[in-house]
This record gives sequence, structure tokens and C-alpha cells, in this order.
Amino acid sequence: MGLFGRRPLEAVGVDIGTSSVKVMELQRTRRGYRVNCAAVESLPRNAVVERGISDVEQVGAALRRATKRARCKRKNAIVAIASSHVITRTFQLPEGIKAFEIEEQVMIDAAQNVPYSVDEMYLDYQVLASMEAGAEDSVTVTACRREVVDDYVSAVESAGLRPVVVDVDTFAIARAFPLVTATMSESLQGKAVALLDVGEVTTRLDVFVDGTVIYDRDHSFGGRSLTESIQSHCDISFEEAEAVKLSRNLSEDDQEQLLEPFKRTISQEAARALEFFASAGRGYDTVDLLFVTGGCLRLDGILELISNYTGVPTATANPFLGKNIKARTKLKLQPTLLLKACGLAMRGAG
Repeated sequence: MGLFGRRPLEAVGVDIGTSSVKVMELQRTRRGYRVNCAAVESLPRNAVVERGISDVEQVGAALRRATKRARCKRKNAIVAIASSHVITRTFQLPEGIKAFEIEEQVMIDAAQNVPYSVDEMYLDYQVLASMEAGAEDSVTVTACRREVVDDYVSAVESAGLRPVVVDVDTFAIARAFPLVTATMSESLQGKAVALLDVGEVTTRLDVFVDGTVIYDRDHSFGGRSLTESIQSHCDISFEEAEAVKLSRNLSEDDQEQLLEPFKRTISQEAARALEFFASAGRGYDTVDLLFVTGGCLRLDGILELISNYTGVPTATANPFLGKNIKARTKLKLQPTLLLKACGLAMRGAG
């Protein structure tokens, strides 16, 4: 099991989030991909905390329900770990280094630059051949603490699956993002295109230029704040408040008091995230286009409001609208929730 395996494999993509798990199987076709199956299953509160699994049994049970409901046929699984738990480093290889010496060089570099003991980490690496004649090759090393990886592996195994690849969520999103931008009629070459993912407790901004991630950052804000507002306002349990949020079963007065302020806060957070990007020294003052994903898209008028606050054209990040991916049957799930699972499933499409 590793990160940079190149051998084609068939596997189900497994996205373990804070509030739910998502599974998806893709099949490679001549024109792109076909969705074989997909499902989303809710998680109990605090089963995943700070993007780490705190209750392996609950997560495994949810995964088992999801794969059963989706009727997944594959037993191999590809799961992603949050990039906040991962250390990625790229460095130049010494001139004339032999292939069998690379692993030793990786271990030496990790011992010097990774802030944990090598014995506490899982490491994987990939050699990047230089495109320029005479230039040195480089190697990208990815490391994660063993306890984090082991929890993900245990949860997947408890669902009756075989974890064959542990990926990184940033890589999975970058893999699926071209399916989102493929729906645009205008050329995006050289333009900064952003993806805003409003999660349960964290909002994440990734910025791409020509398919490469040039910036990513997590912000401490998410949909749970709306659940807690509903809980307090209606004097009900957290679980009841979550059900109300998902069903949008609120009176007009409650919508005005709860949903409208939340929508404004999302829009303000989006503008703030773009301000952080502009000050990060990436050579761009803003982005040319902003895609949004997450459960917040259920809120009426949210895209227009985000666009008004940010001053950037805004669209839904739906990877299933283009001609390069088709579903056997119409997806009954909210497609924007499946972006990361889609990126993982692309790697396991055979």
C-alpha cells in the first residue's frame, strides 16, 4: 500500500469527511469515465474530529452501509487523508545518483526535515524526471504519522474493504477538478481558478493555474455553525437540528433569522479567503473564476451572494456535467458532495 503506485487498479473511492462518508466506483471508457455506483452515508457527531478518525468503529459501520446501499462490487479501496496531516517535500537528487540509492537519500532527507521520528511516519516518494537536458532530477516525498494512517486503514478494513492506496485529499481534488472546468466554454489557460469547499467545520480554498494547485488553505468555518444556531433557536437536540437543516423545514421567520445571516457569513468567509490568497505572494491579486462545493449549495441564492461579496464570477463545482463522465443512472445525490470521492475513484477506474 502506498501513494505513488502506477499500476492500474480497480477500486472504490472512499472519502471520509467530518459529517459523512462518500463512496464511488468509476469505470474507464474510451471517452472518459462512467459512474458505476455512488452513495453518501451520514456519520455520528465527533466520529471524525479535526480531520482525523476518533471512532474507527462508527466510521467503519457507516462505510459498510454506504457500500451496501451503493451496491459496490469492488473490494479494493482508495482512501484520502487530509493534507493538514501530511508533509510533502520536493528536493533535488544529487547528480549521478543510482536508482538503488534514492530510497536511502529520501530517508536521510526525511530525518533532517520532517518534524517527527522516521519510525513514527509512513513515507512514500516519486522521482520527477527533469524536462531540461542536463538538469538534475527531483523527488517528491510525502509523509504522514502512522497513527493517522492506521486509523483510516482500520476503518476501511472494518467495512470489509481492502485499502490498497492511501491518497491525499489535495491530490484527489486536483485529479477531479478538470472535470469541473471542462464544462466552461471559455479558455482558462493561465487564469487563476479557485475551488471553495464549505465543509462541516472547515472551509477550504484551493487555487489552480493550468491544473496545478498554487495555493491551498483551510479556514475555521463550516455548516455546523448553522446546525448549532438552529439547535439554540429551536431548543432541540443537535441531531434534530441537523435533520431540520438538511430538510430545510423552517418557517419564513426562522429562515430570515437563521439562514440569511449564515449565507452572509459564508459569503464574507469566501471574500476573506480570497484576500488571504491575494496576500500570499503567488503573483495574482484575485482569481478569475470561483467554483463552490459543499452542502451550502442547498441554500437558495448562495452563489449570487458569494459572487456579490467577492466580486468574482461564481459557479457550482459539479464534475458530472461534462461529456467526459457519465452515470449509468441519474445521480440522486447532491453531485457537488462527491468531488473528492470522484477524484479517488478516477484513480481506481482501471
